[in-house]
Amino acid sequence: MKAKKDEIKSRILAGLADQLDPYMFEQGFSRAKSSLIYKRAIGVSTQKIDISVQVHPKDNPNAAAAVYPQMEILVPVVDTILEEMVGNNLGLLEGITGGSSKQPIGFTSEKAHDGRWFLYEPESAPGLVDNIRAFIERWTMSFLDSYTTPEDIIVTDRRNDARLARDRAQMMRVVAAALVSNRKDYAQATMEKWLGTPGARRRYEQVYDYIQQAT
Repeated sequence: MKAKKDEIKSRILAGLADQLDPYMFEQGFSRAKSSLIYKRAIGVSTQKIDISVQVHPKDNPNAAAAVYPQMEILVPVVDTILEEMVGNNLGLLEGITGGSSKQPIGFTSEKAHDGRWFLYEPESAPGLVDNIRAFIERWTMSFLDSYTTPEDIIVTDRRNDARLARDRAQMMRVVAAALVSNRKDYAQATMEKWLGTPGARRRYEQVYDYIQQAT
């Protein structure tokens, strides 16, 4: 099993070097030689795309591997406020995004494609990687380019952008971005819209209090 996994990873890494690196490097991303993770700094954000590989996926036993790229966008000035709001109560960040816009890149196609590719023969890795490159170029990069600052987080929320998973954790990030942008009114309105029921208000009381105390 380990030998097979190593072979698959080696083939995919070779595919990345030949098929994906040129495009990603043009967009300002970098990747260590033996890594499956691309990373760039843009605006006040750090963006990552992890070319995650699962060997012998249970939902498709005929496949040698499933490649399921994940993206993550870190905005430190927002993430610091988010951490202050939730403190040790990490349960407030339940959801797929974890409050850091972490999600499969498939979301960026607005459900037109699930962003998951199956590899049946190691030799077909170059073609698979080329398909991933085409997907990122068509769908994902435009979203990443538009999501680099606290203001961008608010704009994305205002237009109900379906390219981003809109779970409770992501709403917490919108609240934090609004506070960073001196939009206390927007932060409060977001809480009322998404977490305004009596039960939710009790659970997120510390966040409501944080907003009220914000200057």
